[in-house]
Amino acid sequence: MTGQDVLILSKRNAGGVRYAAAAVRAQGYRPVLVSALVDDFNRESCDDHIVIDWDGPDPDTALAELDELLTTRGVKPVGVVNMVEPLIPWQIRIAQRYGLRGAESGRGVLLSKASVRRVMAEKGLSSLPWVAGPAAELDVTAVDFFPAVAKPSKESGSSRLVRRVDNADQLKAHLDAIAKELGPQTEVVVEGFIDGLEFSVDGPVHQGHFEGLVAFEKTEHDEKLLHDAGVSVCPPQNPQVVSGLANLVKTVGLICRHLGLDQAWLHVEGRALPNGTAELVEINPRPGGGMHLAAIRHMTGIDPVSALTQMALPDGWEPPAEGPVRSAESRRLLGMVPVNAREVGRIVSNTTREDLVALPGVLHGYVFDGFPVVSLDRENFIAQALLTADDVPGLRAVADTVLATVRFRIEKD
Repeated sequence: MTGQDVLILSKRNAGGVRYAAAAVRAQGYRPVLVSALVDDFNRESCDDHIVIDWDGPDPDTALAELDELLTTRGVKPVGVVNMVEPLIPWQIRIAQRYGLRGAESGRGVLLSKASVRRVMAEKGLSSLPWVAGPAAELDVTAVDFFPAVAKPSKESGSSRLVRRVDNADQLKAHLDAIAKELGPQTEVVVEGFIDGLEFSVDGPVHQGHFEGLVAFEKTEHDEKLLHDAGVSVCPPQNPQVVSGLANLVKTVGLICRHLGLDQAWLHVEGRALPNGTAELVEINPRPGGGMHLAAIRHMTGIDPVSALTQMALPDGWEPPAEGPVRSAESRRLLGMVPVNAREVGRIVSNTTREDLVALPGVLHGYVFDGFPVVSLDRENFIAQALLTADDVPGLRAVADTVLATVRFRIEKD
């Protein structure tokens, strides 16, 4: 099927390749995996596999090599699907080179938290104090707004190396830790700590409009580690979060229009303030991970991966004419609860996914047997469940059952 090929980008086996490949086929196209791994374990889920060095010194040379490989294989791309944040620059390059959807340069702004902060400051959308720079060179004396949060500007998924710092000494120590683990030139953002209630919201960007479809209130967020913990509730029940959510959705919409974004899906995190407004924590140009995909399907009838795939295709994606469809069952509250490993080692689980979903009140779940925990400076969710109940106490009761059911041990190397 020449001319019916859709490229699916992947890095380190990540990128939702199997879901994306199924969505591409459902639209009548051929999925072609593009990754750096010859033995990529997702390669069998696609019709072809192109190997390219994402981290080479010269992107232009790599693009020329991609040209040659695609020509040799007879692959003529009509779309490029990407759910890996570090590959956004490649998504843009490939889209621009072949005249595909997703070529807006504004997408690249979302790759850097510093760039997003800069846009918000320029547009008067935030007064949060912040500074940014290389981890080994950032001027600690420029930070006079403690408590603060220091984090990598790029690739900080799963709250990787995100930390609250209360003074200059703590900030310097954390910058040194980031420089050691990720490299001295790693871009770091230091921003004022937002004293508010944390929440997330997922939704599509269509014709410059961001629609916040599904939001979770993080009722038991770990404020010390800045990690998700305990039960998150959908839809939010706290009036402060409800008001802050509406405020943040409008702010993100303004950012999207400024950047010229269209045909995208965003997972946004924010903090609701007592005055009814909200401050942005971060924008992720992809659907939320974990149980978010299942929650969105359950609450709206929209499959984010299918929507994201259609967004990359020539005809694009259109929202359902009748709007999101909620079943009677979906009008109950949803909850998410993660199980976080707090020791380094390899997880050996005595619980299966089937054990989780057999529990009353559990809709979906996963268990990662063999999960390698290599650092505690990030969330290490080895299991997670999507819950349903009539009220928040009911969700917490189901969550307690989940946490009592998941059993695992950690094997040390």
